[in-house]
Amino acid sequence: MKNTSKSGPEGKTTDIDAFDAQELFALARIDMERGALEQALQKIKRLIVEPEAPNEAFAFAARLYAQLGIWDRSKSLFQKYLQLHPQAVTEAFQLGMVHSDAGQTDEALKVWGELLQKHPTHPPALFYRSLALARNGKTADARQNLDVLLKSVPTDNLYFGRGKELLQALDGQSGSGPAKATAQKDVLPTVPKDAYKTEH
Repeated sequence: MKNTSKSGPEGKTTDIDAFDAQELFALARIDMERGALEQALQKIKRLIVEPEAPNEAFAFAARLYAQLGIWDRSKSLFQKYLQLHPQAVTEAFQLGMVHSDAGQTDEALKVWGELLQKHPTHPPALFYRSLALARNGKTADARQNLDVLLKSVPTDNLYFGRGKELLQALDGQSGSGPAKATAQKDVLPTVPKDAYKTEH
């Protein structure tokens, strides 16, 4: 059965079986960049079942599924990519983000902790681990990560600003016990969902 995608000019139907793996991947990336997630998904689903699919296609598909909020597929694809490239830093961080966004904080902290053992000054992992710890009421651990972050990145780095904002939120808290834990969730900064779209 032929797979088709209505991404051609003037609404013409394009037979995606006419493209090889390299071409499909290039077209899927263009679709992703212009926000055409449906067309990107059609192409990448076709591509990742092919024996000649490039390894990077699995990481791309994982990020696409993450943007769609399909966490299980995203996790399995990130894990597949990391089996092929165990030293990949960005994808390891993003696997932690998938766990975090899926509500699996302990798993996210584990992934980021393992990443930071190898790359102790990785800015996104330091920030998001701090944020997760702070939301869990573990402010001392959160501050420790933030201290490393703020000392290891330049002031014009995106995560310097975010880290400073989070630290200021923690500094503004008072009290203890359950009330403090509730307050922490209320005052912590809201972070844009950009962690799957950028290379870190």
